[in-house]
Amino acid sequence: MDVSKGKINRRDFLKYSGLAGAALALPAAPGCSRPNLRNVPAIDYRDETAFTNCTLIDVKTGKIHEKQTILSKGGRIVRIDSAIPVVPGMTVIDMKDRWVTPGLIDTHCHTTASPVFSFDLTDIFKHVAQQKRHYELCIESGVTTVRDVGSFPGALHGFIKDIETGHLKGPRVTYCNSILNIKGGHPEIDPSDINFFAKPAALFIGMLMTNFEDTEELKDVIQENAEGASFLKITVDNKSVFCRKKDIAVYSDEQLRHIFDFGQKRGLPVLAHCHRKWGFDRAIQYPLHSFEHMVSDAYLSDTDVERLVKKGIAVVPTMTVGQAYLMEEAWNELPHRYKDDRILTELKERNRYLQTEAFHHCNEDLHRKNLESLKYYQTIGRDKLWKNKKFLVNPDLYFGMVRYGSKNLQKMRDAGVLIGCGIDAGMPLSYFGGLYRELEIYDRLGFSGIEILQCATLNNARIAGLQDTTGALEPGKYTDLVAWDKNPLTDIAAFRSPALVVRDGKLLHSNTPLQIDHRAGRVG
Repeated sequence: MDVSKGKINRRDFLKYSGLAGAALALPAAPGCSRPNLRNVPAIDYRDETAFTNCTLIDVKTGKIHEKQTILSKGGRIVRIDSAIPVVPGMTVIDMKDRWVTPGLIDTHCHTTASPVFSFDLTDIFKHVAQQKRHYELCIESGVTTVRDVGSFPGALHGFIKDIETGHLKGPRVTYCNSILNIKGGHPEIDPSDINFFAKPAALFIGMLMTNFEDTEELKDVIQENAEGASFLKITVDNKSVFCRKKDIAVYSDEQLRHIFDFGQKRGLPVLAHCHRKWGFDRAIQYPLHSFEHMVSDAYLSDTDVERLVKKGIAVVPTMTVGQAYLMEEAWNELPHRYKDDRILTELKERNRYLQTEAFHHCNEDLHRKNLESLKYYQTIGRDKLWKNKKFLVNPDLYFGMVRYGSKNLQKMRDAGVLIGCGIDAGMPLSYFGGLYRELEIYDRLGFSGIEILQCATLNNARIAGLQDTTGALEPGKYTDLVAWDKNPLTDIAAFRSPALVVRDGKLLHSNTPLQIDHRAGRVG
């Protein structure tokens, strides 16, 4: 059977479509898994929980407060003080003088995407397991909230239900459902070109993008897609991210007006995928909430950045995906135009990650296949990749993201643009568990320790519209905490390995085994 060419007999079709449907439906089955609470004993959270001996970092001021206790009940912070008495019935979790921050937030990810360049049906169960692993990796990397900017809605809602019912360890999730794109616009890949069973599987899990064809269809699609959503996601580039020269479809002015009008009436912010200056110039004319990614083909002018500030448009740079797609494999030798210090530094970090740390964040077989796919730049040829349905990105765009995007980001930061962080996790080579990669890039670009922490907490909470409930440690907000063995304000490497992670007042991860004294109600 040759699935890639669509040659399949009836018996194989029934067998494999049944397999794909059953496997892809698994995320939606509540109770299909149990949370992997590594190193965490069973704890009774019915009464108050006191997190003691916290070296608390105030993300608003950067000040450090030692020997603090955070009192939590019902998943919310009740009180923070240095003199909270321990009373009978209270559960006490000793943070052992570690540095404590709010839970981190990732404002640009795709939790139900399979992070691969090509899909092999024989790996279906690896993909299902990897998708569930995405949520666990969030918690294990200190991320307690995510903003999912494009998913398969059926699968996403199933995973969220499992998280809410305690069957899956995962973060709080806000989402847009599918990407509200026009057919032929980014991402312009026909799903059936990646996987013969994509369309049958859509009956179980939905589609990553809407692919509406005209304004009338948009009016129907946007109503359905907005169900339960917290925002709308559009894409505004006029050229592909893939290795093809043809322009891609873009929204008409009428369609953009309808999207923004709908968003304003429903209270749904609109955010835009944007790599190109062409899309930036067009989208900034509208009441946009945030630009996702960085303009990667031009430097922004002072006037451009001033417009961002004046209009209150936030930016989520996703510099990590730019680093990940420094595809030096496209050439026998890296072109001289790309041999500047910043690119060479990020290229070194990219290769070190892909050869070592990435295996902790992605199924080993899937990651190796991603690396093997990079050979197609040479064996097939860059200009023939699209024709042969090899969906590798245009490397010049992402070398541009490091070159132009780095300068643009520094200019935005200096001007006071609200900057968040996310890594486009769920995309190939940009895996969940690697948010620290983005923070380390900010460090190399000259951001201070408190600025970096604010991007991942306070700023991200504002961008996600969650500033009233998370992003800082204050009474009334969710008890989302991360304890670090080193001070993240002075040691950027601290973000690589959280010691303890708490979401909604419940300890979900520890990097070392914990014991519980049931008589005293103490954990440590």
